Formats: sequence, structure tokens, C-alpha cells
Amino acid sequence: MRYRLDVVAADIADVVAYAGGWLCDRVMAGWDVTVAVSEQRDLRALQILGVTPFVADQGFESAVDDVGTAAIAIAPEIVESNENIRSKVVRALDDGVAEVTLWGATIPPGLRGRVDRLQHRLSGAAHAFKAHALAAAGIPATAVSATEDLYGAAPWYDGYCEPDTHRLASGQRQDR
Repeated sequence: MRYRLDVVAADIADVVAYAGGWLCDRVMAGWDVTVAVSEQRDLRALQILGVTPFVADQGFESAVDDVGTAAIAIAPEIVESNENIRSKVVRALDDGVAEVTLWGATIPPGLRGRVDRLQHRLSGAAHAFKAHALAAAGIPATAVSATEDLYGAAPWYDGYCEPDTHRLASGQRQDR
């Protein structure tokens, strides 16, 4: 049985820029990662990361499946604008049965204090794949950072912590 991560993204370039390395590392750790996007566009950037793209033609209501999902990751603007997704995120946080992760510069007001800032250190392979995915998404990949800032809550962690209390995402090794 493999862990499953369901991702809901408003924009392919956004998810690649903010969380592409984390998603790639999850795939390399053996996770099944599906990314739902709202529009059929060039999906190569997601395919480069190893995730399975899914076009949610009827909105995102079916994108986050409660059955069998170990983790969900959502763009903050979708949490703010989609009541169904917001209720699934809040339920996951309340029940504590699935990891919840968000990316971006801001956290929706209703989730502040419920998610922690996480810093994911990209593996060397994820760093390289993210650079190629950014190029495919039309984003200059001249300076791919070694880390990605995420926000999340999980019922479990691997026990690896950054020195300044930043927790690593589940399934991520800390390289020293």
C-alpha cells in the first residue's frame, strides 16, 4: 500500500514554483501524487516532477477524496474561494487523520494558528527536476532555492526537525 497525496492547484506554474521540489521528493519516496488543476494546459511541468496531473473540469469537488488519502495539499486561494474544499481542509485538520499542506505567501485567515511553517529541503534530484519543470512552465529557473517554505499540519512526522523548530514534511529526510 502506497501513501496518497491529493493536490489542488489553481495554476501549474504556482504549484511548481512553491512546492515542485516537495512534490517530486514525495514521488521519489514512493507516494502516489495527483495534482488537480482547473484548466487543460501544458501539463509537462507536472509530468517532469513525476506527479499525475488531473484536470478537474467540474471544479475541484472531486479532487480531494477522503477515502485513502494520507495527505492533501491545497493552494491558499482555493481554500479561500471554494467552500467545499475549505470544509474538507478544516475536517482533515479537526479529525487529524490526514496531513494538510498549503504553499504560497499567505495563509487563509481561518487556518492561521492551525498550520505550522515547514521548510522542506529539496533533494539533489528534486532540485534538478524542479529546474526543468519551471522551464517547462515558462518560469526562469536561474536560481532554484535549496528549500521550499510550506505550511502544514500532520498527525505524524518522521521525527526530523530543523534546528529552529521548523518541521520537515512527512516522508522527508534531513540531509546533514
